[in-house]
Amino acid sequence: MVFKKILQKLKEIKETRLEKKSNQDYSDRFLKFYHNHKKRLLKERKSLYHEKKEKGICVRCKQKVLEGIIFCEHHQQKQVGYNKQARMKQ
Repeated sequence: MVFKKILQKLKEIKETRLEKKSNQDYSDRFLKFYHNHKKRLLKERKSLYHEKKEKGICVRCKQKVLEGIIFCEHHQQKQVGYNKQARMKQ
């Protein structure tokens, strides 16, 4: 009995979530695709980052980098600029 009640509640929750997703309006089809596939996309992006890091390739482009560093010379300089901007905002 208790198990059936739990299953029924889970089904209701799942149905309400699906209704909410289907009722959402997105400004364009790309946003809709992103939100519908967010979990898979983030997983792929994360795994690609770790693969590039292990192979010694810049995570933003395809240039070789030194071991233990994730950015090439160009992107290291860009990151310094990004960090300065972020620190100035605080």
